[in-house]
Amino acid sequence: MDTLLIRNGTVVNAEDGTMVQADILAEGSRIRKAEPGICDRAVSEIDATGCYVTPGLVDHHTHIYPMASIGISGEAACFGSGVTTAVDAGSTGCGTYERYRPWIRASKLAVCPYIHVSTGGLSSLPEAMEDVDPHHMDAEGIRELFRRYGNELAGLKIRISRNIVGDLGLDPLKRAVEIAELTGVPLMVHITDPPAPIEEVLSVLRPGDIVTHMYQNTGPTILDRGAVSDAVKAAREKGILFEAADARAHFSFEVAEPAIGEGFYPDLLGTDITRLSMHLRPTAFNLAMQLSKYSCLGIPFGTLIHIAAWKNAVNLGLSDQIGSLRPGKQADIAVFRPCRRRNVFGDRPFSNKDAEFREGDLIYEPVLTVKVGEMVWRSVTF
Repeated sequence: MDTLLIRNGTVVNAEDGTMVQADILAEGSRIRKAEPGICDRAVSEIDATGCYVTPGLVDHHTHIYPMASIGISGEAACFGSGVTTAVDAGSTGCGTYERYRPWIRASKLAVCPYIHVSTGGLSSLPEAMEDVDPHHMDAEGIRELFRRYGNELAGLKIRISRNIVGDLGLDPLKRAVEIAELTGVPLMVHITDPPAPIEEVLSVLRPGDIVTHMYQNTGPTILDRGAVSDAVKAAREKGILFEAADARAHFSFEVAEPAIGEGFYPDLLGTDITRLSMHLRPTAFNLAMQLSKYSCLGIPFGTLIHIAAWKNAVNLGLSDQIGSLRPGKQADIAVFRPCRRRNVFGDRPFSNKDAEFREGDLIYEPVLTVKVGEMVWRSVTF
C-alpha cells in the first residue's frame, strides 16, 4: 500500500483554526497518523519545514467545464491551488444535469453541484442570461432530480441581479424558496445588484439558505451607513449563511473592509472562478489567492482554513470524510508555503475604471496537493 509522510510542517487543525508542529502519515486513501515525531517510514517522504499543512480545501463556488461553457478545467485549476473538492454553483439545471453526471463521477476532483432553478442552468451564458420566470421553473423536474440524486447534490441556486430578473423583482426568489422548501434542500442566492433592499431579500430566506457574494457593492449591500446592517446580523442569527465568492466583480474593498473590521467574516468561502477570472490578476485568480487576500485584510490564516476546509465541508454534509486531518479521514491534504513578496490585490480587473487596489507582502503559495492519498499536484520547487 502506498504511504506518504509529510514531516515538520505547521499543521492547521481546521476544526478550530489552531496550529501545531506535527507530521501527517497517509496510508492508502486515509490519514493514519497526525502527531509530532512520527517514526514510520513511507514510500514518499516530504519535508514541510516552514510550510502550513492543511486539509484539502473546498472551493464552495466554482463553475466547471463542460457543465458551463464559461467553466474552468476543474482538475487543472483546482489541484494547483490546494483545492480537492469543488462546488459547482448552479451551472446545470434539472434539464441538463444528467448529461454531465458521468463526467462528474469520473473526475478525480470531487465535484458537488448546486442545481439551478432554471431548467437549462447557465447553458445560455455568455450570450444570454438564464430564464428565471417563476412560471417556467420546473418544480416537479427539480424534485424528481433530487429524488434520484439527492445524495450527490448540494442544493438549489438562483441569481437575482436586476439584469437577470428584470421586472420580475423578487418573484423568482420567492418561487425558488418555495421549490427548495418542497424539495427539502437549501437555496444559494446570488445577490449582486439585487432588485430590492437586502433586508427584503433576507426576509424571504430560511435558515440554511446561502447569500453569496456577500461583499459585493453593486446596488444594495450588506452595509447600512458604513456598518453591517442590523437586518444582516439578524439574518445570520436566524441561520442564514453568508458566502464570499469574488470572481471579477462580486467583491469590493468598500464593503469587505468595514465588514471584516467588525468581525463579519464569511461562513463559507469560494472563488466563483470561470475561464473569465481564473488566474486573472488582481482579482479572484484561485482559492489560494483568496486566502492571501483575506489574510491581507485581517482574517487570520487559521480562521480562513477553518472556513475553506471545515465549514465548507460541514455545509456540504461531508465533514465525516473531508475537511480535517484527523486519523481516519480521507487523505485530502494541501501544503502552503508563506512567501514574503509584494502583491497587488484588486476588487476589479486593472482595466476597470472603478477598480480599487490594496498592496500586501504575504502570499500563501500552494506547493503540494494530495487527493485520496495520491499526490495530484506538486511544485517543482518543493
